[in-house]
Amino acid sequence: MVRSDRPVFGVVGGMGALASAEFVKTIYEFSADRREQDSPIVMLSSDPTFPDRTEMLLRGARDVLLDRLIDSLNQLRGLGASKIVICCFTIHHLLPDLPPDLRESIISLVDVAYSALMHDAKRSLLVCSNGTRKLRLFEQHSRWKDVAQLVALPEEDEQYTIHEFIYGIKRNRDPEEFVAFLETLLANYRCDSLLAGCTEVHLLAKYLASGERRGYGCIDPLTIIARQIAQETQPF
Repeated sequence: MVRSDRPVFGVVGGMGALASAEFVKTIYEFSADRREQDSPIVMLSSDPTFPDRTEMLLRGARDVLLDRLIDSLNQLRGLGASKIVICCFTIHHLLPDLPPDLRESIISLVDVAYSALMHDAKRSLLVCSNGTRKLRLFEQHSRWKDVAQLVALPEEDEQYTIHEFIYGIKRNRDPEEFVAFLETLLANYRCDSLLAGCTEVHLLAKYLASGERRGYGCIDPLTIIARQIAQETQPF
């Protein structure tokens, strides 16, 4: 366990590994204006051997995933983490099944996405995996009725292409390969922003932010959380 009077943050990663590693990197990029010793304390558990969440949940094998998730959360809690980010949207489907003490430690990506949607009030295109769409992760949220008019849900064939793009990002393909397709969807659905419904979109969001202004944004919960973690550990 980390011995510190400062908060310790945990990250359940490996789902995919590039996205969770980039998330931790983003936290420290937001903290680069201070002494190294004043940077946030972050414990990353990156375990790529987690079974594919879309495949497992759609065929009803939720218990296997739930047991693995509980083990990872308990390991991070044992290291002193009081707040934990799970770097996978699809597995958020299992949050209601967690023991209450573990559930209370989770910073929900979906909750953060909804808060950002309501704050920005921009019509946004949901970019997520097939598992997240078919499990209706966003639509089953208690606040869906408050944001439904702000979220565009791609048609089935478009969703399949998005899913394939997401798995391309997992394999470290250049995000630029996907931009033209997404920009076409943004225009077709009259959206002002992308809504990250998969953690791989974090890499796409950072890629878009690093280039010339494109006229649209990306609501990315991991970027929002990374900034909050950096601010929460600012020295007084």
